[in-house]
Amino acid sequence: MNGLLAAPSLTTGLLLVVNLLLPPRATTQAAYVLERSSSRVMFQGRAFLRSVIGGTDDLAGAVSIRTGDIRSTRGNVRFPVASLETEPALEPRELRQLFGAEQHPDVVFLVDSIGNGARDNWAIHGRLTMNGVTRPVAFLGVARMLGRRMVTSGSASIDLRDWRIRPPRRLGGLIGMSSKVQLTFQAEFRPRDGTHTALMFQDQ
Repeated sequence: MNGLLAAPSLTTGLLLVVNLLLPPRATTQAAYVLERSSSRVMFQGRAFLRSVIGGTDDLAGAVSIRTGDIRSTRGNVRFPVASLETEPALEPRELRQLFGAEQHPDVVFLVDSIGNGARDNWAIHGRLTMNGVTRPVAFLGVARMLGRRMVTSGSASIDLRDWRIRPPRRLGGLIGMSSKVQLTFQAEFRPRDGTHTALMFQDQ
């Protein structure tokens, strides 16, 4: 009887050892690059009785996406401070001072994760670096595959003071822009040719 009872346990133990020794199954990770012609970053704030708007389409970036799982998106998007255009217009020198562009010429967003947000939207979590300061930011928007391309858009409310940025003031400091602004973006990514690679992900 003891031998009969020990046999299943021995078999189970051997199977566990085999599973541990086998390498995890490879999952394809695809690389995508930003399509500049259809991508843009914008912001909107308030100053006295009018809106202050700005933006740029001088973007660069790349992401990687695990096959069939848009939530696995990781990567970054950046743009030079000098490329920002504003209305009302700010002088280039004023923009450089505002964003500390002499030491930190680029604004960078690192994508950490994409998860379910409110209603049918996605929450795009990441870290935004401006003026040499990095803070977590979550954009609420959409992300989906259209054919072989990934398109995404979203918006987030931020306070520039969290990045040690002091909004510009006019008329001797009497009139100033609010530090709270709305950031929005739209981005499209296309496959980078020949970049499908087999990366190892341990099955859960």
